[in-house]
Order: sequence, then C-alpha cells, then structure tokens
Amino acid sequence: MPRARLGRLWIGDDEPVRLVGVINASPESFFKGSVRRTINDAIKAAEFMIAGGADIIDIGGMSTAPYNKTIISIDEEINRVVPIIKALKKEFPDLTVSIDTFRSRVAEAALDAGADVVNDVTGLKGDNDMAHIIADHGVSVIIMARERVVPTQGNDPVIRTIDALKESLDIALRSGVSEGNIVIDPGVGAWPPLSMDPLFTGGEPLRGEYIRGDSSYPWYSWDSIIIMNIDRIRNEVGKPVLVGISRKSFLERLMRRNAPPEERLFASIAAEAVAVIMGADAIRTHNVHESRDAIKVAEALRSCLNKDPNACNEELIKIVKGK
Repeated sequence: MPRARLGRLWIGDDEPVRLVGVINASPESFFKGSVRRTINDAIKAAEFMIAGGADIIDIGGMSTAPYNKTIISIDEEINRVVPIIKALKKEFPDLTVSIDTFRSRVAEAALDAGADVVNDVTGLKGDNDMAHIIADHGVSVIIMARERVVPTQGNDPVIRTIDALKESLDIALRSGVSEGNIVIDPGVGAWPPLSMDPLFTGGEPLRGEYIRGDSSYPWYSWDSIIIMNIDRIRNEVGKPVLVGISRKSFLERLMRRNAPPEERLFASIAAEAVAVIMGADAIRTHNVHESRDAIKVAEALRSCLNKDPNACNEELIKIVKGK
C-alpha cells in the first residue's frame, strides 16, 4: 500500500488527494501569477490557498526551467525563501511547508526555519549532500524523476521514469531517509537529464521538442504518456505520487493554439483531474481554488474504476454522505 507522510500529513492509500499550493519567491518563474515579492504578499497568498483547501504550501526561491536563464547564487536563494518560511510558520503554525530546492544548503536553511518537507526536482542527484541533510533532520522528501544521463538503450518514457525514481529511492534509503517519509513525482514538464541541464552544464537554455535527450518522444508526448501511466509508476515504485501539471508547456501543445501560462488554467484543471483518475495522490498547483472541486470529482469517479455498478454505487454513496 503506497502510503507516506509529508510533514504531519499522511498521503496515499486511504487518504484524500492532497492539494499543494505553489508560492514562488523567484521573479524568473515561468508563471508570473505565482510570484510573491514580499513577505506580506506571501502570507496573503498562503491564507487564500489554505482557505481554498491547500494542505501544503510549497515555497520556491529559484526557477529550474531549463529553457530560461534562471541560475542565482545559493545565498540569494536562501535570502528569498527563509524569511517567507519563518513568516508562514509563525502565522500558520500547523501548516505543512515544503521547500522546493535541489541545493542542500538551501534545504538546510529552510528546514532550520521551519520547513517540513524538501521537494527536490533532481531526485537527490543534483547535490550529493541533500539526502544526508534530509535524513539528519528526519523530514519528508518529494523525489522527482530525473536521469543523470540519456540512457544508451531503451527510450520508453514510463520505464525510464520508473528507473530514475528507483535510483533516487535507493539514494534516499542508503542515506538514512525514512521509508515512510518518501513521496515520488514522475516529473511532468520539460526536465532533461542532468547532463544536459544548463543549471549543471553552464550552457545555454535548451530549445526544441526533444528535450529529454532522444528523438523519439517530443516532450509533450512524454508528459502525456507519464500522466496516463501514473498508476503503473505508483505501483512499480511503491510510493505515493505527487504530480505537478499546473500551467506547464505541454498543455499549450495539446490545446493546439498559442497560449501563454496565463491562458492555461482550464487545461491545467482538466489534466489535473485526469491525473487523479489515473492514480495521483497529491496535486501541486498554482490554482488551488479552481482545482479543488475538479479534483474532488475526479477522486470520487476514481473510486468506481474497475468496479461493477453496485460496488460503484456503494462507494459514491459513502463519499457523498461522508461515511
């Protein structure tokens, strides 16, 4: 039974789908509507998301989009996130706060400031000290599927995602991270292998459709395939799944029109609902209020998957009547 903790919250089997609201302290983030430049703005945004049903608030201090120049110093990233985390924990003492970073020094400063979870988009592969910091603090971690290099054999997106997650899981466990504190993220979005990522190579931002490092699957196909195979990934890795879909570029391609992030709200909600039906345990979103009801409906419908009408009826009655 895939089940784990994110801070004080259980996630996975027998738990509701968790909502993770995004606050970015990084002006370079791709969706400007998520950026909060002052502590007061961040508190107001968090309060709004909590009222809308957010279970967790995820704080990011540096964009990691490989198609933009986003690198900042470690000290600057710390200075962006730590005051916000301290303020949120003071204002909302019971709130679960996640720090979105792959840098161990940033994670340590954020944890010392009160963060409960580390959300690492490199799957513990971008900084050799990260897993040990998490283990030493006894906190939860979200490990995203990232490959170190492009595989020399095989290009199936689902197999590659599972293999990358299993490698990260092994790093976590060997470093002493608690088995019950690990959640996985299959990595929907334009995430190249680390050997190609400008954040690590110092190269120019990446362009083109084959950002994953092979010429078989354009990134919008890759992301779509991953969403439709969440349940398989969840079961083979054996961990609850958090998915971040909100406003991402693959949606624009599937919409088949030019649509900047500000115009991808309805597409985001549709894809988030599909992700829940396909097995997601948590949704990371910029749009907590707008996504909440769609996710609840999708969660209810998911309870009927592969059930006969009588069993489906019983499940829906329990859900609707809160039993």
